[in-house]
Amino acid sequence: MAIMRRNKSIFYSKISLMIINFIAIVYNASIYLFATNYVVAKGYAHSLLGRLDAIPGSPSFSFWMAIAFYACLLFVFYYREKHPNQLSVYDKVTIIEILLMLVIFSVLHSSYNGLILLVFADIFYGSKEFNTSKDRKYWFSFIILSFSILLLSNYDLMSLFVKLPSLDTYIRFCPESIRMALLFGKNFLFSLNLVVFMISMLFYILSAMTEKHHIEEELQMAAQANRELNSYLALSEKIAEDRERKRIAREIHDTLGHALTGISAGIDAVKVLVDIDKDRAKEQLQNVSVVVRDGIRDVRGSLNKMRPGALENNSLKEALLKIIREYEAISNLETHFRYEWDTIDLDVAKEDIVFRVIQESITNSVRHGHAKTVWIELLEEENYIMTIQDDGVGFDELHYGYGLKQMQERLAIIGGSVHFENRNGFYTYIEIPKIGGKND
Repeated sequence: MAIMRRNKSIFYSKISLMIINFIAIVYNASIYLFATNYVVAKGYAHSLLGRLDAIPGSPSFSFWMAIAFYACLLFVFYYREKHPNQLSVYDKVTIIEILLMLVIFSVLHSSYNGLILLVFADIFYGSKEFNTSKDRKYWFSFIILSFSILLLSNYDLMSLFVKLPSLDTYIRFCPESIRMALLFGKNFLFSLNLVVFMISMLFYILSAMTEKHHIEEELQMAAQANRELNSYLALSEKIAEDRERKRIAREIHDTLGHALTGISAGIDAVKVLVDIDKDRAKEQLQNVSVVVRDGIRDVRGSLNKMRPGALENNSLKEALLKIIREYEAISNLETHFRYEWDTIDLDVAKEDIVFRVIQESITNSVRHGHAKTVWIELLEEENYIMTIQDDGVGFDELHYGYGLKQMQERLAIIGGSVHFENRNGFYTYIEIPKIGGKND
C-alpha cells in the first residue's frame, strides 16, 4: 500500500513539474520574442544592443527550438516511465536527458535553470539504483548534487564568466505597465518549480521511511511466527517421541511379553516333570522351543516395522542416495557422496543407526546451518569411519540438542563414537568399531 501511494505521488509530482517547466520555457522564450518585436517596432533596437553583453540569435528560432527540444525531453521521460526500475543512472538515456536539458538551457540563454530539477527528479525516480534499500545512502548525495548544479547555473553567477543576453534587460524595454508582471511571472514560475520539487522529494523520503517501518514490523511478525513454529515443532517432536515409546511398549508387551510369559510357565512345568516323567518334560521343552522361535520371529517383525522406509527394500547405499536426492530436490542442497562400504555387510541394527545418523546430520546442516553444500564420506580403515562436512554457519559454542544427543545414544549402542568441530562449517566425525572381523 505504501509503495502504491509513493508511486502515485511520484506520478503526479512529475506531471506537475512537466507542466510548470513547459509553462516556464514558453514564458521565457516568449519574453525574448515579444520584447524583441516590441523594441524593433518602437525603434529601440540600437539602445537594446548597447545594453546587452552578447548579441542573441533569432528569438523566433529560439522559441520554437526550445519547444521542440522540450518535446524530445518529454519523449525520453515517457520512455523511462515505460521501463520502471530497469534503466541505470549511468545509462545512455540519462546522458540524452542531460544533453537535451543543456541544449534548452543554452537556447534560452541561461535565463531558466529550473529544468535541472525536473531532469534530476526523473533520473532519481526512474533509475534502479535509487529504488533499492542498499543504495538509499546515495539519496541525499544526489539531492545535494542537483541543488549544487542548480545554484551554479544561476544567471548572475554564469554571467561573471560567460557573456549572455540578460532576460531582465529585455524586460526593462517592455512597456512599464507589464514590466512588474513579467518579472513576477518569471520569479514565480521558478519558485513554484522549486517548491513542487522539494515537496515531491519530501513525500518520497517519508513514504520510503514508512515502507521501511512496515517491513521491520513484518519481519518482527515473521520472527515471532518462526519462534512459535519452533516451539510447536519441539512440542510435536516431544509428542511423537512419547507416542513412539508407547508404541514400542505395546510391541514389547504383545511380542516379548507373551513369549516370555509362555517360556516362564513352560520352564516351571519342566522343573516339575523332569523328575516325574522325562518324556513329558522333553515334550514340554519342545513346546518352549516353539514359543521361543515364535517370539524371535515376532521381535524381528517388530524391528522391521521400525526400520526407515528407505531401508525396507534397499541397501544402505541406495537408501542414503534416496534421501540425498530428496534433500537436494526440496532444499537446493548440493551433496558430494563418497561410499567405500560396498564390501561391508552390516547387520540390521547398524544399518538403521548409520542411516538415522546421516539423516540427522543432513537435516541439521539444512535447518540450523543453512548450508548450501554437504560432503558425506563412509570409509573403511581400522574401524568404520563416517565424516559429514557442510559449508554452513557452524557454531561458536556447541549446544547439544535432542538430535545430537540421540545421535550419541544411537552410536553408543553399537560401540561407536562421534566428534563435532567448527571447521568452516559443521564437521562431524564418527567411528564405529569392527567387532568380530571385517564383515561383522
